[in-house]
Amino acid sequence: MIAFACTHFIAQDTAPSLCYTLLQYSFCLWGGNLLKEFQSHEDFDDRMLTKAQELEFEKLLCSDALPHNIDRRRDRYFKFLMCAPERKSILLDFINTTLQLMKYMPLVSIELTDRELDTDFRDGKTLRLDILGTAEDGRMVNIELQRRSGGEFIKRALYNSSTLIHRQLNEGSFYNTLRQTIFVGLLDFSLFTDSAKWYWDFTLQNSETHRILTDDLLILFIEMKKLDSKLDELRRQAKENRLDTRELSSRLALWGGYISNKGVDVVAQLTKADPVFKEVLKAEEDYWGDKRNRFIQYLEEKAERDAISDLAWATQQGIEQGIQQGIEQGIARGLAESKRETAKNLLNMGLDVEKIALATGLSVEEVTSLRGIA
Repeated sequence: MIAFACTHFIAQDTAPSLCYTLLQYSFCLWGGNLLKEFQSHEDFDDRMLTKAQELEFEKLLCSDALPHNIDRRRDRYFKFLMCAPERKSILLDFINTTLQLMKYMPLVSIELTDRELDTDFRDGKTLRLDILGTAEDGRMVNIELQRRSGGEFIKRALYNSSTLIHRQLNEGSFYNTLRQTIFVGLLDFSLFTDSAKWYWDFTLQNSETHRILTDDLLILFIEMKKLDSKLDELRRQAKENRLDTRELSSRLALWGGYISNKGVDVVAQLTKADPVFKEVLKAEEDYWGDKRNRFIQYLEEKAERDAISDLAWATQQGIEQGIQQGIEQGIARGLAESKRETAKNLLNMGLDVEKIALATGLSVEEVTSLRGIA
């Protein structure tokens, strides 16, 4: 099986930090829920538009205010490009470039399957994948395109892969029928910030001898954020008419550059020499020519801007409230310390404990406890 992925709470003991962090954390959760409303609209159609949205669409259309530049990192476009039966050659090209660069056997064919999986576990979550396909030999491929780092993407890759492995066995099945599961994470962020390497493969192996136990669980990552220097090199090669798109690292970099929007200029030069990328650009033209797709991107971008704005507001409110609370606590602590110092001085003068308590507002017990340190 092959799987593809096109995918603070620092509690301190000070009131300002706690107030600020709680607000920030709450609005992060709220903002995340807001974004879900318009993200990943791969199944969106005209019937899902509300009347207000229909009017907004017409207004934007008439004023030429819809987005002019396509964002290729968005799920809806990625699935439009990769999942159409008539464009299966595009999907295979991306998969096989990735597999062969990392020294794994390419696919001959692939059939897309249902991306929504019931985990079959008690109280388990429903798993909805970006792209899921089964190869001619039973291998399963899951591709996830991820624009933002959620901090747990590695665990997500493990969860997806283990779920796909689990689903292969039915009652009475034998373990030897299990087929390889391949997870491909196409990432628009740096997963491993301590290395310039931009593509990775992981299998189960011994940490000392590096002996591979099995590659039936295969996890592949492509970090598109790290492609800048590679894309610059490809631009120079294209300018000098020596760009070889058959070279695997160059081809995968072209794929990453295209999806991340950073290398589209290079891909655009290949329309005559490379039939796959010619087909890619034709599909993009068809997609972006539909004004409804532009409107959906507008809705997604607007939801993201609103979430960022609300988070910024919550952050500022948290800072201001934290500062005020800190000032109030500081004043209170200062007064308490002042009372203690006054009590110590009065004890040194030999005054009675009860009178000192009355004069300072401290309890008799508090004044008595200061005798040893006065």
